[in-house]
Amino acid sequence: MGGSFRSNNAEMLRVAALDGVGIALLPTWAVAEPLRTGALRRVLDAWEPRASTIYAVYPSNRLMSMKVRAFVDHLARCIGRAPYWDEGI
Repeated sequence: MGGSFRSNNAEMLRVAALDGVGIALLPTWAVAEPLRTGALRRVLDAWEPRASTIYAVYPSNRLMSMKVRAFVDHLARCIGRAPYWDEGI
C-alpha cells in the first residue's frame, strides 16, 4: 500500500490510527482513553516531541472580571504541569 495520509485535525488522525492506517503524533488529550484501553499503544517511547504551550487570551485592562479570573484559574488547575487526562497512561 502506498501513499500518505495527512491532516491537521486531531480527531481525524485519531480515527485513522484507530482504524490501523498508521502511526500518528497526537496530544495525549486526544488519545488518553484508547491508550488506557489498549486500542492504541505508544511507539518511539524514547523520543519526546517539542513541548507546546496553551495561552488564555483576554482583553488587557486593569479590572479582570471574576468570571474570567475563575476560568483562567480553573484552566491552570486542570491542565497545569500534569494534566488530569494523562493519569494512568
